[in-house]
Amino acid sequence: PGEREIRECAQRLSRHGLRHTEILPLYARLSAAEQQRIFAPHMGRRIVLTTNVAETSLTVPGIHYVIDSGLARIARYSPRSRIQKLSVEAISQASANQRAGRCGRVAPGVCIRLFDEADFTGRPAFTDPEILRTNLASVVLRLIELRLGEPEHFPFIEPPDSRQLASARRLLFELGAPAHHPAGAPTRPPAGRPHPRAHGAFNLKCGQYHHRRCADRGGIFVDTRPA
Repeated sequence: PGEREIRECAQRLSRHGLRHTEILPLYARLSAAEQQRIFAPHMGRRIVLTTNVAETSLTVPGIHYVIDSGLARIARYSPRSRIQKLSVEAISQASANQRAGRCGRVAPGVCIRLFDEADFTGRPAFTDPEILRTNLASVVLRLIELRLGEPEHFPFIEPPDSRQLASARRLLFELGAPAHHPAGAPTRPPAGRPHPRAHGAFNLKCGQYHHRRCADRGGIFVDTRPA
């Protein structure tokens, strides 16, 4: 399901000395050059060890067999504990079918699922939309910045739970961001890369008090996490 498991699996396969076989890992943190290796021409057999990035984001060419673990690392936010966790969960039926569709695109293919039919039919039909399982502080802050009204009344395609919105408001309050768009603040945030929550709250608070120099120096907050 994740980068660590992929590396461990690649190391174990490498110990077997498979002749004329190329083993390629594929996950989001790989550099663009490393990810592009899966598209390069090759001779012999190729084994691609991938997360669900290959489920929808990329189409790996020349796949004749798919071995599906039936698992994925899925991010979920708990409004009660206010922690977003990335845990291993069973995938939905839709995700399993999407994985099966990765093979047989140019020739007949086979999908081997490491779970039985009863397990498959007992799974949810679809994966929960991301908006229902993530921290909405950035979303609420963005709606406030753009003066789009109260988040509770915004026409989301999948309306989030009221507890999610309440948790987001509490977090923004603790960061010093106003609950409503302050008078005199700019309608749109400064152009450029989207800000982390703390940076956005900092800029919004500076705009409330017309501290232009304060907002300009907001660049001291830098999100160094991998994109």
